[in-house]
Amino acid sequence: MKNVRLQPQKQPVMVATSGGKDATLALHRLRHDARFAEYQPIGLMTMFDANTGRSTAHHIRQNVLQAQADALGLELHILTLEDKRGHAYADYDDKVGQFYQELVQQGINHVMYGDIHLEDVKAYRDNLNQRHGVQGVYPLWGATTQQVTDEFLDLGYKTTIVAVDGTRLSSDYLGQIIDTQLLDNLPEGIDRCAEYGEYHTFCLDGPMFTKAVEIRQGELWTDGRNNYVDLLLR
Repeated sequence: MKNVRLQPQKQPVMVATSGGKDATLALHRLRHDARFAEYQPIGLMTMFDANTGRSTAHHIRQNVLQAQADALGLELHILTLEDKRGHAYADYDDKVGQFYQELVQQGINHVMYGDIHLEDVKAYRDNLNQRHGVQGVYPLWGATTQQVTDEFLDLGYKTTIVAVDGTRLSSDYLGQIIDTQLLDNLPEGIDRCAEYGEYHTFCLDGPMFTKAVEIRQGELWTDGRNNYVDLLLR
């Protein structure tokens, strides 16, 4: 962990992120919402697959995520997972738990998540956190997906769709920039925030960014169910 100048009376928080809209808005609230004034984000943590060399959730390249972290002014911490079984990683709990223990040893006792309303996901995180001595911070918890997307767009953030569940959404959505019109015209049954994995995003610009992440679209590809667009730095 690089030296971070902690502001007086602030609690340091590690930010769990995949680079998408929800974690970005949660970070915005953490930095600017008076309800979270006691906290100071000190870094970003994300999961990478040892075999692909990309993020586990959205298959984003490391240099693209690093460009985002640089624009947000936060250090990027990569946790590399190796034991993939189906769509899950058997070594997830061990790797995350070890990282959390290292955080606690450095006086960092809080981790921020961008979860909105999935109780089972929050319960899983809270259980893992408790076992390793950290507390979860959930700036978006209890909001509606309409509130989340409206706030995100009203603040001026720009995000692109990088993955879709091919059983729920067409690959035509890949590479599209999210706006109100796109969200209002999603097919029936698709969650506005894609809380059930219908699509995934990567945030490119917004009020917290010192500069935009300039990308171009690479190849489209699939893992059988999910379809992806490769993001390349310009």
